[in-house]
Amino acid sequence: MPLDYQKLMNWPFAAITRSYNKKDSARFARGFGAGIDPGWQVADHPFLYDEPVMLALPMSAVALADGEFWQQNTETGIVWQQMVHAQESLRVHRPLPAEGTVIVTQKIQDIFDRGPEKGALMVQTQWLSDLLGNPLISIEVTTVLRANGGFGGQPQPVVPRDQIPQRPADCSIEIRTPEGAGTPFQLSADIAIAGQADTNRQQYMLRGVGCFGLAGRGALRLACDNDPNRLRAIGVRYAGPMFTGETMRLDLWHVRTGQAVFNMHACERNAPVLSHGFIEFAVSDQNQG
Repeated sequence: MPLDYQKLMNWPFAAITRSYNKKDSARFARGFGAGIDPGWQVADHPFLYDEPVMLALPMSAVALADGEFWQQNTETGIVWQQMVHAQESLRVHRPLPAEGTVIVTQKIQDIFDRGPEKGALMVQTQWLSDLLGNPLISIEVTTVLRANGGFGGQPQPVVPRDQIPQRPADCSIEIRTPEGAGTPFQLSADIAIAGQADTNRQQYMLRGVGCFGLAGRGALRLACDNDPNRLRAIGVRYAGPMFTGETMRLDLWHVRTGQAVFNMHACERNAPVLSHGFIEFAVSDQNQG
C-alpha cells in the first residue's frame, strides 16, 4: 500500500495521559548519562536527588512523549523497516515539573517528497500540556521514510540555519554515556559491538532519545550554567550511533546573544554522532551586566 498523504495528515492520534514521579525523572536523567562521571557529580545532583529541590531535565519530555510504534500500522502505507530518525528538537513553553501528570497530543505537520530515490521527509509535532491545558513542551520529530518517496507531494523546503563557525569552539565538554546493558534507552534489539579498547567488553547501541538527552545535558551546562529554567529551545540532527560506555565530546559556538550551535562526536571512535545542533536560552543577569 503506497503512502497516502491525506490519510497521514489526518491520522487520528489519541491524546495520552501520562503520570510520572521524581523516581521517573531521575531514571530519565540516568538514561541520559547522569550520575556516571564523578566530574559531573555537582551538575547532576539536582536532576537525581530531591535535595534541596529536584529539577527535571527538559529533554525528559521526549521520553514522556514516547508512545506506540504507530508507523507499523499497515494502513499508514509507511515502510517502517526503512525509517530513519533524522532530527529532533524541543521548545520550552513552561518548565517541566519533576513530577506530575501531562497530556500528550501529536499531529503530522507535513510530509515532503524527495523523490523515489531519496524517499519522503515526515515532520511530526508532539505537545505536552498540564491538566489545565497549559503548554509545557513542544517537540518536533523529523523522520526520513526512505521507501516512500515519489508519492507526488511537495518538495522539501530549504530552511536557513546557522552553520558551525570556521573557528575553534568557544567551549567544549566531555560526557560519559551510560554503562553496560539494561540502561533505560538501550535499543530493544540489543545491538552490540565489541568494545574498542577491551574486546571482552560489550557495548550496546542507544536510542535517539538517550543521545538527545545526553547532548542536552552538555549544552545546558555550557550555555545555561546547568539551569534548565533558562532553556528556551534545543535541537539536533542525528549523524551516527551512540553506544554505552564511551565518551562524547560536545563542542559549542555562540552565534548571537542567547543562541549557540554545537555538534557532538564519539571520542574513542572519532566519529560524528550529532550535527547541526542549536540551543536558545535566556541570558543570565550576570552576563547581561
